[in-house]
Amino acid sequence: MSSLSIPVALERDNVNDESVVLVRWLADHGAMVEADALLAEIETSKANIEVHSPAAGYLNHHFAAGEDVPVSEPIATITSEAPASGPFLKKGANTSTAAVIAEAEDTPKKGPSAPLQMPSREPIPVTAGLAAEFTAVTAYRQRFSPLAVKMMREHGLTEKDFAGKSAVRKQDILDFLNPAAAKPSPAPAYGDAAPRAAAAASPLPTQPYEEIKLSKAKRREGMNLAAGVSNAVQSAVAVTCVTTGLQRAIAKRKIDGNSSAVMLYEVSRLLRKYPAFNSTYRDGMRLEYKQVNVGFAMDDGRGLKVAVVPNADTLSLAEITTQMRELTEAYLDDKLTTAQIANGTFTISDLSSMGISGFFPLISENQGAILGVGAEQFIPGHQYGWYELVLTFDHQLGDGRTAALFLNDLKDRMKAYESTLQELQEEMSCSRCMRSVAELREKDQHLLQSSVPNQYLCSVCLTGY
Repeated sequence: MSSLSIPVALERDNVNDESVVLVRWLADHGAMVEADALLAEIETSKANIEVHSPAAGYLNHHFAAGEDVPVSEPIATITSEAPASGPFLKKGANTSTAAVIAEAEDTPKKGPSAPLQMPSREPIPVTAGLAAEFTAVTAYRQRFSPLAVKMMREHGLTEKDFAGKSAVRKQDILDFLNPAAAKPSPAPAYGDAAPRAAAAASPLPTQPYEEIKLSKAKRREGMNLAAGVSNAVQSAVAVTCVTTGLQRAIAKRKIDGNSSAVMLYEVSRLLRKYPAFNSTYRDGMRLEYKQVNVGFAMDDGRGLKVAVVPNADTLSLAEITTQMRELTEAYLDDKLTTAQIANGTFTISDLSSMGISGFFPLISENQGAILGVGAEQFIPGHQYGWYELVLTFDHQLGDGRTAALFLNDLKDRMKAYESTLQELQEEMSCSRCMRSVAELREKDQHLLQSSVPNQYLCSVCLTGY
């Protein structure tokens, strides 16, 4: 009877990264597990995901907790026989030379030729079919086609010469050997961004320091923002909004939602009017999204996440409020799924709870704009104040005038909630004589608001008659 060996693979439907972090094992090496048993927890750039057993059998670990795991590699195998030794751990990040994945490439086949021996360089070992591994040089997986490996041997090149490339093929070798013959970048068309020069790697600091590895989520966050910055010509405009009507209407339950839900509701409607901010830029073209999927940023100290409300422009304020509450609860419980934080077309970053008056939000990857919301500011002695809205946008997609129109439209929409004050005023009354606003108006009297205590007093009671 042949022994059973089933790989515990990572589902690509749930993982969009080239690698994940194995946070912890929930079942020991060599343990007997049942089908669908909880085996491990992995961290992707967007969420933590549980890994379950595909079958019943004995668990064989392939990686240690805390390691980066390529998504193409199984993290373990399930066997019908108990392992005779310790965990079969793959090579980690200290491998000195990148292994090679054999890739199909349309090249003429020739007989074997002896590689040139270059004493000043280390040749690349060819191991067909072996999965790529992390290296100390690149810190990510590199793939080399067989023809690329052959040419590298002939010219004494190593993987260090191609740091920054995840896939190296014949043309990459030719471009490296003949930089002058490399295909030049086309001149940018009118309105396009000028080509950005590649930033040189920063030298290490000279003062003493300690290396602290960033989490997978933080590294992905940085990559996402860097991709957004590199693809966009970022500019920003700001506008000031009063808070009187909105805050009082919410306090009196005249609006079915909180200020964040109201903001998302109004923004989603305006993105149909201003589609340039619901787009992304690619090669001289504006890719305009057919859906309005508005994300809102959350960070309670455990990492930034942007939860997405899909098709927000088709939802009522009550529906948006419900979805935002459910997404916030999922974030607090560490249960946000990849689907709940994917495919955003616009982002709102609200730092009002942190007391920040204004800031410059960064555009996310595959987006063309982001809205920043500042905290409410007050004039001494006044109960209500104002707050600042900042729109960062890609100047390749829009311009300052369009951004200003968008913000002023949003400002007017938020100001429109002051119309609820007409209803609120009719409900107000003197805290001493209980005369309503309507009664006082008939007597040509006024209702005043005191700061301490916070209550209303009519001019009749104030003057004593």
